[in-house]
Amino acid sequence: MLDNKEVELKMILTKEQFDALLQFYLPSNFIKQTNYYFSSTNKTNFQSIRIREKEGKYLFTLKEKYPDYVQEYEKYTHSLNLMDDSDILKVLEERKLYPPYNEIGKLTTKRFTYVIPNQAELCFDINEYYGIIDYEIEYEVINPHNHLEAFVNILKQANIQFIPNPISKVKRCLQAKEKND
Repeated sequence: MLDNKEVELKMILTKEQFDALLQFYLPSNFIKQTNYYFSSTNKTNFQSIRIREKEGKYLFTLKEKYPDYVQEYEKYTHSLNLMDDSDILKVLEERKLYPPYNEIGKLTTKRFTYVIPNQAELCFDINEYYGIIDYEIEYEVINPHNHLEAFVNILKQANIQFIPNPISKVKRCLQAKEKND
């Protein structure tokens, strides 16, 4: 099980802002991935329980939110069934996240990733969920540096002012699903 601290900046963009910024990172190759979000009987400090299906592979991720970072636990698995993997069950139960694990949302992303060597991955995401399409840019830190300044400078290329968006993909997905139910 991989265990790492995720530090990232992100921002929701309009389609026009997204397209303008993307022009600086061509050619772009978008890859489709689908996030399946799960609930448990007991919610603790977790942000999300997710399995991401991408190119025929399944990646389990548990995210715990802290003030300055998100702690991630990740492991490739064979299916969307959390009960099929003893390592996954162990990390969930250690955090008092008990079965049943029910799928509570689904979000599909077309993602293009541009690697900034020794700094970050810049991810261009087109997200679709419950009749909504949104556009998001993520700056996922690889090595410590002044990531806020670097991200702001990237946005400035397309005359975009950084405005933090505190609502995660999983929260947007679940809010949209609730409105549709």
